[in-house]
Amino acid sequence: MKFSFFPLALLALAGAPAAQATTVVSGHIIHPKGTGVSIVYETGPISGGPRGVVEGKVDAKGNFRLELPKLTAPTAATFTHGEYTSLYLTPGDNLVLTVDTDKFDETVRYTGTGAAACNYLAQALLKFETDPTAGMLVQAETSGPAAIRQRADAYRQRLLAHLGTYAKTHPLTPAFRAYARHSILFEWASGLLAYPEMRKAVTPQDVPVLPATYYDFLAAVRPAQDSAYRARNEQYWQFMDTYADYRLPDATQPLTSEALLAATRAQFGNGPSRDLVAAKYVYQTLSGAGAKAAAPLLPAFRAVNRDSALARSIREQVARQPALDKRREEMAAHEKQVREVLAAGKEAPNFTVRDAAGKTVSLADYKGKVVYLDFWASWCKPCMAEVPAGVALKKQFAGQDVVFLYVSIDEQEDKWQKALSTNPLQSANSVHTLDKGWAAPAPKAYLVQSIPAYFLIGRDGRFAADETTRPSDGPATAALLNEALAKK
Repeated sequence: MKFSFFPLALLALAGAPAAQATTVVSGHIIHPKGTGVSIVYETGPISGGPRGVVEGKVDAKGNFRLELPKLTAPTAATFTHGEYTSLYLTPGDNLVLTVDTDKFDETVRYTGTGAAACNYLAQALLKFETDPTAGMLVQAETSGPAAIRQRADAYRQRLLAHLGTYAKTHPLTPAFRAYARHSILFEWASGLLAYPEMRKAVTPQDVPVLPATYYDFLAAVRPAQDSAYRARNEQYWQFMDTYADYRLPDATQPLTSEALLAATRAQFGNGPSRDLVAAKYVYQTLSGAGAKAAAPLLPAFRAVNRDSALARSIREQVARQPALDKRREEMAAHEKQVREVLAAGKEAPNFTVRDAAGKTVSLADYKGKVVYLDFWASWCKPCMAEVPAGVALKKQFAGQDVVFLYVSIDEQEDKWQKALSTNPLQSANSVHTLDKGWAAPAPKAYLVQSIPAYFLIGRDGRFAADETTRPSDGPATAALLNEALAKK
């Protein structure tokens, strides 16, 4: 599934009585890409993570069946098999999906109970994913606030018109139609909220002054806020994230309970939405700036919050945060070390390894040549995904003073040798070596913590770039190599 900046919301419907009827999603996949299928559903309002996941298998004929026995209310969901598509599930639905993965979005179709809503989602995506104004906020370099508002309004009206036309000929419930309209409303509002910060990011030298009336659009969403909250509308969750990011006070400043209440009351009143946006603000501060920055917010949040589920989510995040902060500090320290030790112009650490024939190889052996150093492993899928581009890159520089030096960190030599024999990795201008494990001398000297990892070393034995691109980056990588070759 592809998304524009204004992705059509996953739709959910709440307020119906709880039910325990088993919900079934079955179907047939043409040209299956593997055997796995899954559905995730009931995303959380704070973290956005799914509360439920069911997984299954595609049989030899391309058929599958998934059951959701504990679904208690209508909910948004996502079906995944390679690509993914949005669902709307109600307890007791018996939904049948068919799709040809060669043209996934174009061929998604539903029959059975609940089909009308799911077909609406699929057809609306297909209709609007190529809309020329859908991504207008991302491409805001030359558009001012007035033009952005005009385009956003026009796009919203097209979405509403499509919903109205579809509802005339398909059995969508009134509640579902109302919920769909709310989803479009909050999608529109999220985009307009994001525009000022996006414009600053793309054109910091030319930031237009917002008119005093720019944020008047927020009044239009107030009547729908609490009902959207109760309906667990995922587009509303996104709107609240954006509001907490861009409209509340700076997350680094301590807030009293009175200040937090005042900052949220104007838009959200004293209802459950106010508690949610306050919780999102605290959660984002915790996960973005760390426990120390969020500490002054916690008493304020506790003072204004009345939702025990939100309080529990914040407590859980507070408990996780020390480990997350420690990892953030470790990563920052590693990045600083990389900048100091492996920066362009620094001497590349020498190392000695063994090649595929058992011969001892040293980096120093290639002084006077440009070395494209590649740390990888046979079990690393991203590494193996670079093989075709690596073949093309080596052919492009065949006969030139470039050595493609591969260092595998495979622990098992037989798997490394098998990868060399079954993949087009070897060439006249490449050297394949093994240094077992992350803590081996070569990866340790180059501070390798993830693979694939690439380094470009000039003829003088010094790093030729602060950051070396992958083979799949094509022209950018070729340009780096040519630049290094030009230096004698």
